[in-house]
Amino acid sequence: MRPVTTVTKTSRSRSLQDRLKALSKQAVYVGIPTTTAQDRDAQLIKIASGSKNKKRRGRAATVFVANDINNAEALYLFSKGSPATRQPPRPVIEPAISAPENAKAISYEIAQASKTFLNGDATEANKRLKRAGIAGSNASKRWFTDSRNGWAPNSPLTIALKGSNRPGIDTGAMRAAITYVTKVDS
Repeated sequence: MRPVTTVTKTSRSRSLQDRLKALSKQAVYVGIPTTTAQDRDAQLIKIASGSKNKKRRGRAATVFVANDINNAEALYLFSKGSPATRQPPRPVIEPAISAPENAKAISYEIAQASKTFLNGDATEANKRLKRAGIAGSNASKRWFTDSRNGWAPNSPLTIALKGSNRPGIDTGAMRAAITYVTKVDS
């Protein structure tokens, strides 16, 4: 009987390429996840109110009330603004994440995740990605009261109705709903 010999050629570069490909599919999303926001449109109901003052009738006679708007839709309207409700845009997620101190902390965690992932430690890499998500969501939540946000103040009417000049903070539900999701994109 003749001995059989097999030669297996392994390449570290192929393993590295596989890890880089897998790393490029990792993603961290910050915001308010929802499925229902995609399934339906936000409904705005126009409520006309009479005004005895003819000068004010055209300006203050129309109020828009949101009906069945979830927190994801509310954050979108808050960030992009709404001409229908005369609400100026007050962006949250993007400027909060890109603010220098916040970006530094988030970038550090993503860099550490990349290093550990390339070294073959997917568990530690996922922990680091979650830390980056936590840092991003916390920065976004703090952005509501951050002096750098540059948001337009509430209108006098809004202040009178709401009782404060803190844009985006009423019940705190929208701000509290901001979170992160890590996933593998295909």
